[in-house]
Amino acid sequence: MNDTDIIRDLNTMPVNVKARGLLEMLGEEAREGSLHCVHAALYAIEKGEVVVETDVAETVNAMMNWRPPRLVNFLMLMSGEDYDPPGWETAADLREFAGAILDDIEAKMVTHFPYYRSPES
Repeated sequence: MNDTDIIRDLNTMPVNVKARGLLEMLGEEAREGSLHCVHAALYAIEKGEVVVETDVAETVNAMMNWRPPRLVNFLMLMSGEDYDPPGWETAADLREFAGAILDDIEAKMVTHFPYYRSPES
């Protein structure tokens, strides 16, 4: 299975189906080469729907181009497991949905980047 097929498969997860619907409802074409939930989070940042720290925005922007194995690793998905960040299902609009995704991404940043929230000297 190539990267395109893997991304297509990942985008069948319920969280990504909802993200695609939100993007399309707002007139934004979902990018097939990236996870729709990440695209929705980036779109919300770019449109000023949510405010995040610069490092979170930079990570989300970078995630748009990550290869599937890196995405799966970063999101800590086990084989066959859906990405299920808290709050995405009950989100009523893009702002709430993106907030749930961004909260989860920031939590993952703390796990993967040990010095992410360390006090600067």
